[in-house]
Amino acid sequence: MEINQLTSFYEIVKTGSFSKAAQKLFITQSAVSHQIKNLERELGIRLFDRMGHLVKVTETGQKFSNLVRIFLKDLENLKRASEDMSEGRTGHLSIASSHAMIKNVLPNVIKEFVARFPGVKCKLVHRSLTQELLPMVLDGEVDVIIGARLGHRLHPKLRYLFWRSFDKVLLVPRDHYLSGKKSIKLADIIKCPLILFREGSAIRSSVEKRFAEKGLPYDVVMEVDIAESVEKYVEMGFGISIFSTLHIMNTHSKRINYINVSDLFGQIDYGIYYRKDRHVTTAMKQFIEFFIARDGSNPRGQKRRLDP
Repeated sequence: MEINQLTSFYEIVKTGSFSKAAQKLFITQSAVSHQIKNLERELGIRLFDRMGHLVKVTETGQKFSNLVRIFLKDLENLKRASEDMSEGRTGHLSIASSHAMIKNVLPNVIKEFVARFPGVKCKLVHRSLTQELLPMVLDGEVDVIIGARLGHRLHPKLRYLFWRSFDKVLLVPRDHYLSGKKSIKLADIIKCPLILFREGSAIRSSVEKRFAEKGLPYDVVMEVDIAESVEKYVEMGFGISIFSTLHIMNTHSKRINYINVSDLFGQIDYGIYYRKDRHVTTAMKQFIEFFIARDGSNPRGQKRRLDP
């Protein structure tokens, strides 16, 4: 049993295709087919059911894939540890985060980090929601993710380090009747059409939870993945919106009032996620401690240094 056979097998399971696995591994499809035939012959089991161009993992193959996944992750961990011992202050670092974080926060962070640690090569990956980011760090596609702290229980394989909190704000046109109110209530907000992030986002979930607690109906007239165009629609009176200050850090319109509604919907916490059981390279440790330390305040009294 060879490592390249196991790698080919696992890529087929992930992609559902011999040809896609071959493309991913930069080898021919015939080479992949040959490896799988030899692997099935050695194991004495059928790993795939082949129906023309379609490939389906057998029940036995699925069980075997779980073992292979663990083995390949352990092997990757070993390689990372050995590389790290030889590289010291050099290395590779992959970071995944949301559009708002990559646009509004990370440019200065990455610029300063690369200047301080020029030997570390950084790769950035963008996804819309934190829920879409978490599988990437769990599957080993990236080293760390920077995202919102989700309300549900943290995955047992993940560690989360708090960075900072952001207020939630209500975006309304300056001539809107809510602009002049001294105290805004939930009942005031639900009278207006809402522009919100799509379902699954941390902000959307917190807003929906608050309305549900009070049994209040609401009308969503626009769903977005990123906040870029929201202000234009608020300006034209299409609806009002609820976002965090992270999303509007560099885009303040003179035609909009930004009203803090954290007393109604709470703040939103952001931090760094990484796998507990994955080797923490020097590059990872340097970045995590560098990023966490950028926020001078620590209202929650949480640990600032990375656990060894």
